[in-house]
Amino acid sequence: MPFASWEILMAIIIYVAVSSVRWLTSWDYNMYYSYYVSMQSVGEFSRENFEPGFSLVTNLMAKSGLHFAFFFGFWAALQIVLLYYALRHRKFLLPWIGLCVMLGPYYIQWMNSIRQTVVECLLVVMVELMIRRKFWIYLILVLLATTLHKMSLLLIPIYFVPMIPGRAIKRWMVFTMLALCVVIGQFPQWIQWIFANIGSLADYFGYGHYYRLFAGKNAIYLFSAWNGPARVFPFITCLFIVWYYPAIKKRFGDEAFLSAIYRLSLIHIAYLNIFANTTLYLRRPGDLFRATFLVMVCYTLHYLWRERKWLPFAAMAVLNFYFVFYDMIKAELYPACVNFSEIYRTFLF
Repeated sequence: MPFASWEILMAIIIYVAVSSVRWLTSWDYNMYYSYYVSMQSVGEFSRENFEPGFSLVTNLMAKSGLHFAFFFGFWAALQIVLLYYALRHRKFLLPWIGLCVMLGPYYIQWMNSIRQTVVECLLVVMVELMIRRKFWIYLILVLLATTLHKMSLLLIPIYFVPMIPGRAIKRWMVFTMLALCVVIGQFPQWIQWIFANIGSLADYFGYGHYYRLFAGKNAIYLFSAWNGPARVFPFITCLFIVWYYPAIKKRFGDEAFLSAIYRLSLIHIAYLNIFANTTLYLRRPGDLFRATFLVMVCYTLHYLWRERKWLPFAAMAVLNFYFVFYDMIKAELYPACVNFSEIYRTFLF
């Protein structure tokens, strides 16, 4: 099946259409919508520190008179096309990608952190450059990505992750590492001390605004506990991945792509648990690897399905397909305690 098959094109079209017509779904959506409308009405952003690439695209689309649906549809198209293109040689993963994205936490998160999600999906494309040792092309793509989000600079040292020898690493070592990350994450005081002393360094990664809010003791940005399903379920999923990884590697071959995706997905879970009890804005750098974790989840689901391991497959399905239903129930029972993102809205009706 070619990449431009009707099945893949239809999946992309549906994803972009659903993402284009949504309305007032999440705080970040409202922010981007306000900036776009502001650009159309008064000719300038209400925020001045957007990266040049994002500002250029927004400026061109806004001043062309395009409806904001085209603006949001453009970024959604970039997300899904980049991810599908990265997996063009592994099409057996695409149905699982669709299920995980729409039933798991990914869609709501992707529609919230729009610019960062484009970088997340681009990283999956760039895995091929890592394993083929195409550093200069990789670096050029990172620099282009920084025109959308400064945090992309963090991807430069990530280039060397697949080169670290890891054949001698046993499962118990990975489990120990993950447990240590959880323990460290329970005591965020040392992180607060480090963050309080990095000063203007935060500006290089687009976090200077948040640094100043932390320093000012803004109540919205203070450290808080994060121990709900959104943290626990991905962690348990990661334990499944680690346990079955040797069998997955044997089933699909000891390919460099799978090894790199596995390592990057571990970074995602390790980082999120180290910074679990801080604040959303300190956890966001770990989300740069969220799409690689998604791919590894899909490898595991496909392996369990093919090998007819129904009990672990059912557990993985519950862990990764619960989010939409969980949030719908939460939105009905506690409407004052959820963000706008939990309920899908559209401007069409």
